[in-house]
Amino acid sequence: MTIMSNPPGATVYLDGRELGRTPISTNFDHYGKREFRIVKQGYETKNELVPVRAPWYQWGGIDFVSEVLLPGKLTDYKYYEFDLQPAQHISGTEIATRAEEYRQTAHADGVLRVGGSAIAAPPAPVGTTDYSVPNFAPIVPGTIRTPQW
Repeated sequence: MTIMSNPPGATVYLDGRELGRTPISTNFDHYGKREFRIVKQGYETKNELVPVRAPWYQWGGIDFVSEVLLPGKLTDYKYYEFDLQPAQHISGTEIATRAEEYRQTAHADGVLRVGGSAIAAPPAPVGTTDYSVPNFAPIVPGTIRTPQW
């Protein structure tokens, strides 16, 4: 398996294991979906789940003929190339503006929302319906304290 990147010199991770820097060639033992992660400073990290398909001579039934009965050894070569995009630098003011927008959206109707879903409020403390006033017992050193929900 040969892995290239544009630009070269990116660190390659295959299924979470670091292989080295591109261009790089390595042996591989199995087919199926493989997770590639390509990292280079100054560029966006690329994560891709790539199907590594077996050649026809590795298919069930045919593989017996190709591995046992044919003289010589068949070798499968795979070649993958990844194009990396330059990293987008976001200014501190842009980050602060986005954070403020998210904060206002999260509390727009008085209900805390994360990712568009409302977060359920905790049950009211015993003896009150006011969610803003917790009803905890005082902390006494050496004792176990449980909330009074």
